[in-house]
Parts: sequence; C-alpha cells; structure tokens
Amino acid sequence: MDTTPTVSLLPSYTPGQIAFIQFLHDHRSELTVYDTCTVSRRELVDLIAKGNYIAVPAWIAAAKSRRAGRGNYLIPEINADPSTLVVNTNHRGRKPGSRNRKGRPAGAPAPTTTGVGG
Repeated sequence: MDTTPTVSLLPSYTPGQIAFIQFLHDHRSELTVYDTCTVSRRELVDLIAKGNYIAVPAWIAAAKSRRAGRGNYLIPEINADPSTLVVNTNHRGRKPGSRNRKGRPAGAPAPTTTGVGG
C-alpha cells in the first residue's frame, strides 16, 4: 500500500504565503517532517509562537486536502524552493487604508452610542 501524500503545490501563492513558506524553510531544522511533507500541528504551533505569526495560516489549516490524520498537516511547499514558486499578483479585496462601506477608514473605531436614560 502506498502511503505517500498526494497533496500538490498550489498554482500560485500570495506574497504572505511565500513569506510563510520562507519562514518554514529557515526553521526547517526545528521541525520533524514525516513522509517528505507531513508536519505535526504541535510543532508548527510551537514554531509559529517563536516567529512573527499568530496562528497556522488558514490556507494550511482549513484545507481538508492538507490534513494528514489527527493533528498533522501536509505541506509539500516545505520541499520547494520559495524563489521558484509562482507569485499571485491579483490584488483582491480592499486596499490598505481605504474606506469601508460606512465611509470610515479601515481600523477606525465605530461611533459610540450613549445609553438610554443617561
């Protein structure tokens, strides 16, 4: 029986994804990689806590195709050279600092309301 992981590389990556892949490459010696690309969630969370990241990125954690049993992720990009990955130049979504639908800049607090009878 062949147990080789079958998840493949994405067709393109955002600059943030490339930065995370580079982070994994820089700290690969701190990870135990099984079956060429399987990484345990615990080791990944511990590594992320040391870096400039808050949590396992959604493009890894949420994709069912990247799950390898309980508490393990398939990350084939860990074996790829980040400089050879295709960068996605599609700038979807609102630009940083642009106004939202209510006319407030992104990150601006909502107006406060006073309570009744006060």
